[in-house]
Amino acid sequence: MPTEKFERLKPDKKEYILRSASREFAVKEYNEISISKIADEAGISRGSFYLYFKDKEDVFCAVIEAHKDRIRNDLMDIYSHATSTKNVILEVYDYFSHLSTFEQSLFEKISSNMTSKVHELFSTNFTNFDTEIQNRLRQSILSMNIEISEDLEERIKIAEEILFAMLIASLIELSMGKESIEGERLKLERKLDIIIEGIKSIVNNYAE
Repeated sequence: MPTEKFERLKPDKKEYILRSASREFAVKEYNEISISKIADEAGISRGSFYLYFKDKEDVFCAVIEAHKDRIRNDLMDIYSHATSTKNVILEVYDYFSHLSTFEQSLFEKISSNMTSKVHELFSTNFTNFDTEIQNRLRQSILSMNIEISEDLEERIKIAEEILFAMLIASLIELSMGKESIEGERLKLERKLDIIIEGIKSIVNNYAE
């Protein structure tokens, strides 16, 4: 991650450097980008680059971190007002499917250059999503006055994993241009209805 010297820069200069690096990563393949080019675009010397970052992966991760913070805040806002499990998933789909062309390009590049370090940073965007879905499923069951046993807890976890996988699959299909935003959303909604109905059936069996 960035050095202390970078962190001590004025906010507008830090933002300019990361925004300049973001443009490079969004329009070029990772192996085509040189540190010299990043430095030129950011208006700093190659020497200054190494005062701020360890290497190219370091600045790549800093770019991800900057976008991740904004996305995390946007997702937390969605969680705060979404009314149901289904609603949370569809709103998250709507959010990612309507990112700007620049952001979509950047995240495609992130996905295609997924080192272990990058994967760890990128995947934390969805950590709260996992927790949010589990909590909503659990709250729905508790509202039915059903005790959540160890077995039912395991089923909730499995259901959350399925719902998460469905969301990711829909976003991948969308990025591949196989379906329109509206068409893919409709398919996702139908799948959600089936899975959520299945969850309700399982819970009702516990109630009997």
